[in-house]
Amino acid sequence: MSARAGSTESVSIVDVTQSFRFAAAHRMHNPRLSAEENRRRYGRCNHVNGHGHTYRLAVTIRGPIADETGSVEGRALLAEVVRERVLERFDQANLDDLITPADGVTSTTEVLTLLVWRLLDETLPSGRLVRLRVEETPNNFFEMDRGD
Repeated sequence: MSARAGSTESVSIVDVTQSFRFAAAHRMHNPRLSAEENRRRYGRCNHVNGHGHTYRLAVTIRGPIADETGSVEGRALLAEVVRERVLERFDQANLDDLITPADGVTSTTEVLTLLVWRLLDETLPSGRLVRLRVEETPNNFFEMDRGD
């Protein structure tokens, strides 16, 4: 519970996390490196035909509880934004076709995480996105948070 700026009135701030899944393929391959260097760095993830994952995405927003709904403001928008900006773009896609050199050198999940953060953060109400987790496998996951 925190106080609203300039007021003695108390307001509840809550984090809400929603989970989503999408399946996508990629090949970890940096065109700036030799074939041998790509094989050395990326191993079997550099296979010429690529490979796929069922990614699990956890998106956390933070905000006050709206008096009218009893829910965090923006919660209803979250699923719609994730569906439109992430799932429709990446589900059943080849990430190598969607991740550009401006995003990163290859389609690592680190680069994917940065891209998904940017896509959501520019669409959700300012400052609401506070945490993002992208699970590539049960053993590999990547997280970002607003840090403030």
